[in-house]
Amino acid sequence: MAEAFRILLADDSETLGGMMSYILESEGYETEIAGDGMEALSAVHRRVPDLMLMAVRMPRLDGFQACRLLKCCPAARDMPLILLTSHEAGAERMRAELAGADRCLSREGSPELLIASVRELLEGKSPRPAVADPPCGEVPGELDLLVRVNGLLETRLFEAILVNEISRVGRELDDFESAVRAVSNFLRNLVPHDSMSVSFSDGVHSESVVVVPHQAEVPFRGMARELAERILTEAGVPYTPALMKWTEVEGSPENGGPDPVDRLVPAAICPVRNGTMVRGVLALSSGAGAPVPAGSVPLDAILPHAFSILENAWSYRRISSISETDGLTGLPNVRHFRERLRMEHARARRYKETYAVMMLDIDHFKKVNDVYGHPVGDTVLRELAAIIKEAARETDLPARYGGEEFILFMPKTTMIDVVQAGERLRKAVERKAFAAPSPLLRCTISIGIADYRNGFEGSEQEVIRRADQALYEAKRSGRNRVVCDQSMECGT
Repeated sequence: MAEAFRILLADDSETLGGMMSYILESEGYETEIAGDGMEALSAVHRRVPDLMLMAVRMPRLDGFQACRLLKCCPAARDMPLILLTSHEAGAERMRAELAGADRCLSREGSPELLIASVRELLEGKSPRPAVADPPCGEVPGELDLLVRVNGLLETRLFEAILVNEISRVGRELDDFESAVRAVSNFLRNLVPHDSMSVSFSDGVHSESVVVVPHQAEVPFRGMARELAERILTEAGVPYTPALMKWTEVEGSPENGGPDPVDRLVPAAICPVRNGTMVRGVLALSSGAGAPVPAGSVPLDAILPHAFSILENAWSYRRISSISETDGLTGLPNVRHFRERLRMEHARARRYKETYAVMMLDIDHFKKVNDVYGHPVGDTVLRELAAIIKEAARETDLPARYGGEEFILFMPKTTMIDVVQAGERLRKAVERKAFAAPSPLLRCTISIGIADYRNGFEGSEQEVIRRADQALYEAKRSGRNRVVCDQSMECGT
């Protein structure tokens, strides 16, 4: 005769415990009854049952606490465990799930549901063999169990505090690189490391970010990137090497530079999956390569949470970039330009600074589309955008204004400097042979300029209007030229 499954019942109600024992034994199961959580844990230490049913409300040690302790015991963590609650739904069910219970049933539920759940959890299993020595070690006393409960609660509290703190870091920063730097600094306090890498992929776009110490030397930066690439490849992050975007972020200056190292070794690696797809990986690397002391930091909870914060910041940056970027030329779109100009105008007005706006338009662009077709016209627009972007200073903001029109914001610039910059840009376009079926395709541009000076009372829209009027005058007077706003002299 086959050995029966052993089920441990833990309930402070002798009536309910006896009823469940009768029901289960009628189905061929062997049962043992414990009067509370303390007795139940002692019974498990003597011999691990095949399944456990435990009430959540018991004296001395409740079901939630006992469940957490059992799920931390290597010999008992895979034992199916059903928590019995007095409520059909609500917070107790959620607490049971968070404690690690396999099921949560009502104490007053139907015997049929109880038997069906037990059968399902034991399906495909064999009864555990009896062993000579207690599988969980020496049977603990009540004081020892309470110490373990307190230790587990302290660990969970520390983990919750860390998760809350790193969440606060993520909430306070909406700039992607600042968020990466802040998360790296936070993790460095928990796990000393010399470099952090985090890689993202949504199946279409992919990016790897490598955090290196402030003013790190070139060899160290190379080692950090090489290791990051190896980690993301071994983790199975889907990406195309030629399309992968690499970003390097320097850590905070107060963390100093790295000590000289010959090689970097991973100290902690956390791949994050979405089903079967690996959507990213976060890794901490050290020159010493020292492993993280077991149990010192709850990395299993912290690193996935840190990755999620950075992934959200990454996604937000991508969405923001798409909403602010012209799809054809890659330059900022007119909406983003207007918002930025509004802020810069207020800034210039407050601090009595100057700025200029340059508007430019491709001469006779309709003929380009009519003769060569719109695909060639799009190519001309993209190549002109590249010329404008290359000519712009780091502080300038070029944008596509609409159609064949472009606009350029130039802060803290005199009119003389803007005119000279406009002439250089006009000549660069005039010399350019644009990509087309014919190598003779050349274009010219007309440019209108207006500026803001201290004492001017109009809005930023008025500055744009004056630049547009100057552009119209450049067109009217023959094209391929730079014209200043007539309301102010160009030479001042």
